[in-house]
Amino acid sequence: METTTCLPDGKEKKADIHESSQRTPAPDLSLVRGRVLFADKNRFTVMTETGPHVCQSAASCLVRPENEDLVLVAMPSRPKEMAYILAVLERAETDTVMEIDLRCGARLAAKNGKVEIEAGTELRLSAGVQLEASARKISIVSDAAHWLTHTFSLLGKTIETVCSVWRESSKERETVSETWTQRLGDSYRHVEELDETQAGTSRTIARETALLHGRVSYVQAEEFVKLDGQEVHLG
Repeated sequence: METTTCLPDGKEKKADIHESSQRTPAPDLSLVRGRVLFADKNRFTVMTETGPHVCQSAASCLVRPENEDLVLVAMPSRPKEMAYILAVLERAETDTVMEIDLRCGARLAAKNGKVEIEAGTELRLSAGVQLEASARKISIVSDAAHWLTHTFSLLGKTIETVCSVWRESSKERETVSETWTQRLGDSYRHVEELDETQAGTSRTIARETALLHGRVSYVQAEEFVKLDGQEVHLG
């Protein structure tokens, strides 16, 4: 069979596909079974019926072979060519953790459906540099949640927290807000040393009783002090 190719000068060049295919023939492969003797990072030594062979895991073999695993090997006809492990047929130990080797990375996509990962005991996610999750809505349901981090930053337009008990412990806390409103049933504050409030205007309103008590109480004003009530008792 011949094909015609147009060269840049307009001339035609005929090529024989049969002759071209003979120049780079596809290697003949035979499938054999073998046991993994040694599993290195990128190379595996497999014992077959013809002896040990150094193999490389095929790109389609996502399960990383381990020692003593029964594997399917594609053996080339030429000794200098690389043999490939196509699949792990049987694990040496059935309870061995299976490692999916994705080499340089992977992307799992289901554009028209959902992806669900289920683990019977534990599910761990780890990344060497960054772990990112993005969605229009994220829901986390758990009996207990623990966050351990060096720096925590939370940015949101509206943040709502509803809980039965809130406990917080910190060495230092700083809050910057334009307006701070609290509605409490009872409020108790215990300050060991100094409790200082600096404000342009300070007002305290009590429906029943307002009590100021201290071993030493000191009220000072630069211009005017007024005490007003139906009864005023001093001393």
